[in-house]
Amino acid sequence: MLPIWTILGLLALVLSFSCMAMALWSMHHSMKYMQSCVFRATFAYLVSRSVHAIAWSVVSIFFIDQFVGNESSAWLHLDSYHDAGGFRLLRHDESPNGKEDPPTEVIIMVFFGDAATVSGALWMLVLVVELIKLAKKSLDRGSFQEKWTFKRYTIVNVVIVGIYTILSFAIDGPGFWTGRYVAVLVTSNVLQALVIGTVTAGVYYLRSHSRKFESVDGQVIQSPLYLRLKRILTVYITTSLPYLIVGWFMLASDAPGNFMPRWLMGSSIVLFNASGCVFALVLVGSQECFNSCLGPSNETRLTVTQASQNTDAPLEHPVFVNTDIESSSLLWGQLGQTMHDAQELHDNLLRSLLVKHNGYEITTCGDAFQLAFHCIPDAVAYCLDVQLELMNQPWPVEFVDSGLPGSLTVSIRTKHVPLTKPKHMYLFHGIRVRMGIHAASEAEGQLFHQVHPVTHRTTYVGLSELIGREVSDVGHGGQIVVTAPIAKWLETEASKNSRWAQDHAFAVQDMGVYRISDLKIDLGIAEVVPAALRERSAHFGSIANLQSRTSYEPSESMRYGLVRSPREVAIFV
Repeated sequence: MLPIWTILGLLALVLSFSCMAMALWSMHHSMKYMQSCVFRATFAYLVSRSVHAIAWSVVSIFFIDQFVGNESSAWLHLDSYHDAGGFRLLRHDESPNGKEDPPTEVIIMVFFGDAATVSGALWMLVLVVELIKLAKKSLDRGSFQEKWTFKRYTIVNVVIVGIYTILSFAIDGPGFWTGRYVAVLVTSNVLQALVIGTVTAGVYYLRSHSRKFESVDGQVIQSPLYLRLKRILTVYITTSLPYLIVGWFMLASDAPGNFMPRWLMGSSIVLFNASGCVFALVLVGSQECFNSCLGPSNETRLTVTQASQNTDAPLEHPVFVNTDIESSSLLWGQLGQTMHDAQELHDNLLRSLLVKHNGYEITTCGDAFQLAFHCIPDAVAYCLDVQLELMNQPWPVEFVDSGLPGSLTVSIRTKHVPLTKPKHMYLFHGIRVRMGIHAASEAEGQLFHQVHPVTHRTTYVGLSELIGREVSDVGHGGQIVVTAPIAKWLETEASKNSRWAQDHAFAVQDMGVYRISDLKIDLGIAEVVPAALRERSAHFGSIANLQSRTSYEPSESMRYGLVRSPREVAIFV
């Protein structure tokens, strides 16, 4: 008989090997330039899967040779179930009076194929873990550390494969296949389950922490890391999971041929053998080409549209948010590369949360961000989230331990706290960011907007924009300063105990009247902090040009100097 399923499995192996060989050839030319652990783990995974494809291709050829032109075989039952079930059925054939052991060449190829399968699963686990770390930290360890990390992973991989090899031959059974089949299936299934669980956790993390989308040059796109992890998970579910489930059922049953359909056994093997080809495309192939060939799904298009529909520049009464890092010049001068790593965490956090709250990035200048929002709730929620998430970032130890202004860690209970303390106990941890919020108003005159000829970003010109920038300079690191209309809205939400106020716990405190000398403007301002960090207020120093409301007395000189008709500018809550 003609072993259809075995032939299809062999073709899938050849296709996978061809794709992986092209991918490895492409990566080989970049090996001396690319030092990242992710790149090298991808290369090692494809090498392992290539060895698996070669070994099992040879085994399949021996398998086909027994079927074609022979009525019987000394080591294989020549029937449709053994064609569809492959070597997974040999375990059930072994008995003292059963078939002989396969030829030595087949045993050697099976051993190399199984070892490569285990090694490949380990490298995929490493790859997924490193991708998740990269998505969380967005930091490069440096060339030396990347190489050393990869060497550690390599040593662990070799040790585990060696232990597996010893145990698989040490397991007793009535024949060669029984012990090895159990060892291979259990080891492989456990590792594949770990990979699926880890990549699922990674996808969930990116979705729940607003890392599914990124703001790049002002455009909202799906995160490349999120897409890669999602595709790895998709490939595993469609190609490897059926193979593993069928394998478990065949292991648990004494006679799988009695209840397991042949098409299910055969198709699961073909899909698993073809997974190498798909992984080569997902891991190494051009993602833009991959997208253009497959096209985004309707669900993806809908999600992107929904996420980006409010990220256009707000043109009517924008709410400005300006941020700045406290003592950034000193930190850069003293810490250098460490500060570079810390600011990269800062920048990635601010941009990732910007997508979640429908914000628009106008421009950045050094470590300062100028943002615009469509409404007050989004702007305030964004600032509250930023201050909370700054406590949870994996700041470099050198930064936290530097003892420099703007980097000191302060606990809720004590002023000095070891790094082993839980992060929710911190009042300050890592970079301290001061933030200012101001909502544009018609009372402040016309606000002009235009598209910058170089960045193609919408920029704003007018008194409201100037006030927004001035407000951000008032506060201290970790402080959110808002103008009177924002404070009034917050007090209204708090008094109503609205759903927004319940979802975004905050504390608001009036600060007084701030004098902007250059603009001849007096502003009523207030301080807002997340409720969990309300004790911060005691750590903020005094502010120049700030008067209490009880001592403030308006005078004729305190008027707008940039609009046609002068008007009083002190607006109180």
